[in-house]
Formats: sequence, C-alpha cells, structure tokens
Amino acid sequence: MPTSYTGSEKRRLAWLAVKAAKQSLAGDRQEDTIDDRIKRETDRIEQHAEERGTREVTALQRRLAETRQAAATAKVTMRTSSGKDRAAARQQMNDHEQAARRIERELRRYK
Repeated sequence: MPTSYTGSEKRRLAWLAVKAAKQSLAGDRQEDTIDDRIKRETDRIEQHAEERGTREVTALQRRLAETRQAAATAKVTMRTSSGKDRAAARQQMNDHEQAARRIERELRRYK
C-alpha cells in the first residue's frame, strides 16, 4: 500500500520507536512489555499515512490520464494544422508529454 508520511509523523514514529525500545529493554524478555498506547498511536499514524498515500496516488493517476488526453488532443491538432498553428500544437504536445513523464516519476515514489 502506498504511504505518505508528514515530517511530524516521521518524527513522532521515531520517538515512539525509541520509547518502545526502552520499554522492551527494561522489561522481561519473555513477554511483551511495550505499552498499548504506543502501539495504538503507531497504528493510527500508519493508517493515516496509508489513507493519505492512497488519495495522492488516485489524484496523480487522474491527473496523468488528463495530461495524456491533452497530449493526444494536441497531437491531433498538430497533425491537422499547418504553419504557426502546427508549431504551437507541437509545443503544446511536447509540454503535455513532459508533464506526463513528471507525473509518472512521481507515481513511482509510491511503489
């Protein structure tokens, strides 16, 4: 699942990991000595990050589809035009294709 953590969530998870490690080292090795509140807060943060990541991936996929459609439209315009209109349509098509590549690179972050 894609996740997207904020800076404060990353810091909080690191702090919770330190607290859990201290509790684990201080307690009995045969049983779980980590406080349930730490586990719940960690789970809550991870759930929020997963939901946020899913929403971001969905938005990026939607935007990628729109950008690809715009590039296809510009390509059709370019092929059916001549002169300055053709050059402008070609530039527009190239801009849309470049934007689509940027969005694809951003989507790869979530895999």
